[in-house]
Amino acid sequence: MDHIDIIKSKLLLSDIVGKKVRLIKRGDSFVGLCPFHNEKTPSFSVSNIKGLYYCFGCSAHGDAFEFISQTEGLSFKEALERLASVAGVELPKNLSFAKENDKLFSTLNLAANWFTQKNQGIVDYLKQRKISPKIIDKFRIGYAPSSGLREYLNSSGIEDKVLVNVGLINKNFRDYFYDRLMFPIQNIAGKVIGFGGRALSPDQQPKYLNSPESQLFKKRENLYGINFALSEIRKKQHIFVVEGYMDVIALHQAGISNTVAPLGTAISAEQIKNLWKFAKEISICMDGDSAGRHAAIRIAELVLPILEPGYTLKFVTLPNNKDPYDICNKLEYKTEDVLSAFNHSTELHSEYLWNHIIDSNLQNYDKFAPEKYSILEHKFMEYVNAISNSSIRRYYRDYFYNKANELRSSFKKQIFKSRLRETKEEYLYNKSPELIETEQNQAITLRIVIEFPELLNHPIFFEQFSHFEFTNTEMKRLQQRIIDVTNSRSELSKKVLLQELEQLNVIKFILEKTNVLSSQLNERKSAEIVWNNIVLLKELNVLQDEKIKARLSGNLDLEEKLIEQIKQIESSIQEMQMEFIQK
Repeated sequence: MDHIDIIKSKLLLSDIVGKKVRLIKRGDSFVGLCPFHNEKTPSFSVSNIKGLYYCFGCSAHGDAFEFISQTEGLSFKEALERLASVAGVELPKNLSFAKENDKLFSTLNLAANWFTQKNQGIVDYLKQRKISPKIIDKFRIGYAPSSGLREYLNSSGIEDKVLVNVGLINKNFRDYFYDRLMFPIQNIAGKVIGFGGRALSPDQQPKYLNSPESQLFKKRENLYGINFALSEIRKKQHIFVVEGYMDVIALHQAGISNTVAPLGTAISAEQIKNLWKFAKEISICMDGDSAGRHAAIRIAELVLPILEPGYTLKFVTLPNNKDPYDICNKLEYKTEDVLSAFNHSTELHSEYLWNHIIDSNLQNYDKFAPEKYSILEHKFMEYVNAISNSSIRRYYRDYFYNKANELRSSFKKQIFKSRLRETKEEYLYNKSPELIETEQNQAITLRIVIEFPELLNHPIFFEQFSHFEFTNTEMKRLQQRIIDVTNSRSELSKKVLLQELEQLNVIKFILEKTNVLSSQLNERKSAEIVWNNIVLLKELNVLQDEKIKARLSGNLDLEEKLIEQIKQIESSIQEMQMEFIQK
């Protein structure tokens, strides 16, 4: 029965069982104490992918309907009504209605078969577009000639009123689809509920024509390809949402079968919410044209009120005027290459919104004036205030403020660069403030070792120095020479070290570059504070990079831990700097 399959598809078995059994996630399944017999060790397993439960202790097994029936003492009909209510599925009120639906499904299936039989003329067209025969058969791609469908279905005993009801003929009793490439649209249970027709001539409008709404065909309640995608979606816990039928077909041919598309309408917040029931991660991949970008932004904005912890939304931005079909075609339908291309241009929802704010509000600017900052803050706070979940709202607010601060810092760096140009200092010109600071810290590290080589007798200092990365070739050589000298001597002093290094010209450069800190670096306690500060700054940079990666991958728990570590290190650095200043 169709409605049973639809109910199962809209519910996770673990959610149903979890209301009566405390479940623990183990791999792709869940385990818990069996509700059907007494046990102390969990032997009750629940699989969302299979939609089944099984107890290895008492052999109890079944699906969602069986579980509700057994645990609540309900008949199958009562369990069906209970779960239909939970899933938001309207059940047929009587058997005759169900039989009427069966007749409509049968009619649409006959039409799909007829279109398929007429596709000889367009197979070459599909081959030119590099669609394989296997995919043509899988998706039952057909062709609607100028006429003939009505007569065929009438001869099969199907009346015109039924054909009007399912949108196969219009009110003038002419075929609704003609001279079009035909894509049967199937519901989640795999039954044909309507069609999408693509024009084969540029003069024919509209380019895409969908079946009219009917009691079976509800555009906003269905997605193209969902029947083929559901198993892979549940397995990978990830869904690609694209714009068109050909995009879905191309990605399935590329082996990326966790892909669906809306039916000629903009995807709704309700559809996103329903997709999150199947998988915790959704990637929106609209076309790379202006309409596609506007559609993506609309989705990014409309989901704000429904964001929940643990559910991720990402956006794949394609090159100008390219769609997923173009990408698959260009990369010869190679799975890894297509996924790599998508991953390379994927942004997390928060990042995607931020970049949209920047692109739409900071065009043709020369400086980050307070007026510009107020525009940004006004816009991103609009987004923040639209978020219902308090923890997500806090995370987005902090993220946007951090990005705005980074932006202000980048403007300061631009001013710094312009001032360097004015001074025409050759060494500093074309070097970023970060690189200048990095090289300065590297020189300070070497200066400390030269002043207090005995530090390297301590394993921790020696290990830190050995793993320190130097960007300057001469500094690298000096580092290696110091390591060699340290390894060859049991005790080390400044005098001995300088004798060993006297032939290296870089020593003079190091002393000159750190001359401004000579008074602090000549005192061991201060030198150790500076050393630890530099080590912590390096660790801080690594954690900042990991934090960004965690955010982009949607791992909010890891990001929270990294933020806490970053705060601790920043606090330690601040304390050291205060101690250093007081000295």
